[in-house]
Amino acid sequence: MQEFRRFVRGPVGKVLLAAIILPFVISGFYGYFVGGSTGDVVAEVEGSKITRSVVNQRVERVRNMLREQSPNMNPALLDSFVRPEMVLDGIVNEQLILAAAEQSSMVFSEQQVAADIYKVPLFQEDGKFSEQRFERELRARGMNPQSYIQGLRQDMIKEQFRAGFMQTDFSLPSELNEQRRLGEQSRDIRYAQLDINSLRKQFSVSDEEVKAFYDENQGEFMRPEEFKVSYVELSADKYADQVSVTDEDVKAEYDVRKSIMEEAGAGDAPRQVSHILIEVNDDRDLEQAKVRAREAAKAIAGGESFADAAAQYSDDSGSAQSGGDLGVVSKGALPEEMEDAIADLASGTVSAPVVTDAGVHLIKVTQEETARALPSLAELSDQIRADLKKARAEALLNDDVAKLEELLYEHADLQSPAEQVGTSVVTTDWVDLAAADAPLSLPQVQQALNSDQVREQGHNSDLIEVDPTRYIAVRIAENKSPEPMPFEEVSFAIRERLKGEHAMDKVQQLNEDAQKSIDDGADLAAVADLFGVEVEEQEGLQRGGAEPSMEVVNGAFGAPRFEEGEASPVALTRLGDGSVVAYQVTRVADGNAEPLSDAQQQAALVELANVEGQRNFRQVVALLRDEGDVELHPSRLSANQGE
Repeated sequence: MQEFRRFVRGPVGKVLLAAIILPFVISGFYGYFVGGSTGDVVAEVEGSKITRSVVNQRVERVRNMLREQSPNMNPALLDSFVRPEMVLDGIVNEQLILAAAEQSSMVFSEQQVAADIYKVPLFQEDGKFSEQRFERELRARGMNPQSYIQGLRQDMIKEQFRAGFMQTDFSLPSELNEQRRLGEQSRDIRYAQLDINSLRKQFSVSDEEVKAFYDENQGEFMRPEEFKVSYVELSADKYADQVSVTDEDVKAEYDVRKSIMEEAGAGDAPRQVSHILIEVNDDRDLEQAKVRAREAAKAIAGGESFADAAAQYSDDSGSAQSGGDLGVVSKGALPEEMEDAIADLASGTVSAPVVTDAGVHLIKVTQEETARALPSLAELSDQIRADLKKARAEALLNDDVAKLEELLYEHADLQSPAEQVGTSVVTTDWVDLAAADAPLSLPQVQQALNSDQVREQGHNSDLIEVDPTRYIAVRIAENKSPEPMPFEEVSFAIRERLKGEHAMDKVQQLNEDAQKSIDDGADLAAVADLFGVEVEEQEGLQRGGAEPSMEVVNGAFGAPRFEEGEASPVALTRLGDGSVVAYQVTRVADGNAEPLSDAQQQAALVELANVEGQRNFRQVVALLRDEGDVELHPSRLSANQGE
């Protein structure tokens, strides 16, 4: 948590963290925790390495998110939606965008990032930011404050860069009309498709060819280095049955809490408070801050609203734009100097300047709340019992954690330390570390497994804190060097690969022959005969459609317009799988050009500008890919493939 505490040390952070009262609302959760050094390097972008484990982690997170959104989704369909190569491509683009943004000197201040962190509902309890929950939620996901803050800042910078292109575009009504005409246009086509999968079936590959390929290319069929991993785990859940809480314990704890609440002013009426903060910093000393505070007070006395004065004068970026509102505060939530001022302040009045460590404040009580009553023992009994049981279980856990930390250093195995803290050793079957299941897949565990201490020297790891109630230690039990996969396991794949290569050669030859025939004036029927297929027709193609294929649809709409009753010249296009399609456009029908209402037109212009902005940004990303320092190793995405 040191990184986070440093992050909020400024004047704004002091007030916000002390109060924990700001009513922020935000949705979403950030996915920045893709770091780590494990696995083969699958790409290098502007000097930064992207590893296979990074891609695998991102793939799994995206798939989990889709599973949550669509629990009944077919697993095979999910795999086709989220492929490692697709995810790698996205990560590469992100890295290029980030590098370009940083080169453009785009930055976000610590205060800006801190404000967004305070807004995340996941980090709030009862609508207020909780530092403890912040830490707990991050650890539960194998994250830490430093990487979270870094990732959030990077995402903000990338978004700023993207918005510079996306939000600066605009469209005219004439462009909209033309876009409607073209965008809603439909086209009919005739086509002949040479399907590579059909050709593949025409070829046979002998056993001798398969074996020869295997012998010559064994480097492509290597098992990765595999390990058997032993680990011990301590969790507070394990100790829950070992503790008990009596009614007397509950009563004693209630009395303690009651005393604390009374001392903190429970029963006093909370108040809704606004403030204007004038910071004391390198550019402004205390006396100068007081002068500026008096200027703000004079403006308010002259008729300016407190909210307008806050927007103009306050250095608290978190509250200035909301009229200085700090929300509803209870006794003890704010610095003592502010508490004293509020105690003597009538609702609706503005205080004299108040000096705190953060600077000089003007304070206004905007609303009195109903005083809180102290809950009874009966009301709090169940919660207190649960809290005490949890605390005692965690105390036992912490005792064993301290003991286990020492034992891990003293022993050359895990068995003896595990026995002395009453747990057992779990040993996995042979696994690729980069593809291991939980809990070994957690980033901090992966880091330990790939450390010199564990992987190279064969020692126990340090005790790893997964979250405040869960700890794990790991050790490499056995390792197995990379070795060729048995011929029997890969022969089928090799045979299919060779069939595909033969089919690809045949397609390439037929494609060249077809292009020469078209250049010599051959029609679509002649090309179909060359391919050995029938001519097919498809009516009513729409832009962006996928039938018969996106490549054909895009080509059809890229073809020039022709005279009514004629057809476009025959054209060839290659599909993603290597197949070839010959096609021609036979009919063009423009889209609907009926007038839009003013509201419809305005909405359509905004949408069109957004589409153009997205197109522009895609072009920017494509340029970054062309000119950037990018080295890809897609073959390493599979643990069973080499270079």
